[in-house]
Amino acid sequence: MVNKMTKERTRRIIGENIRRERIARKISMEELALMLNLTPGFIGLIERGQRGTTSTTLHGLSQIFNLSIDTLFESHIGKSEAELAEINQEEAGRQKVAGLIFDFNKEELDFIAGIILGLRSLRGLQTIDEEEVEE
Repeated sequence: MVNKMTKERTRRIIGENIRRERIARKISMEELALMLNLTPGFIGLIERGQRGTTSTTLHGLSQIFNLSIDTLFESHIGKSEAELAEINQEEAGRQKVAGLIFDFNKEELDFIAGIILGLRSLRGLQTIDEEEVEE
């Protein structure tokens, strides 16, 4: 069971990320609430970390902000605006690639995985076993 401090910290991190992304995209609380079929007051509670949210709402936020759900759980405390901008650009790039390969068949995905493994090897990054890629 998750202890109370961890749960509160997680809610705060998610709320801060939602607020940062909403402001960066110039979306008002009212607009975001309308997109998610929630009230602006509830959005405020979520952003302040006073209320949690559902997986459905997190999925909706990830679609609206074009981010992975995992990104909404990442702590950005202490990071500069430049670091945050780089994080957002990298995430946007990952989402773009995921969107481009969405309808690829297994052969095409295996080919792309091979290219990625080759690039990781060239960069000297640790690679995973090919068996893991095939799973």
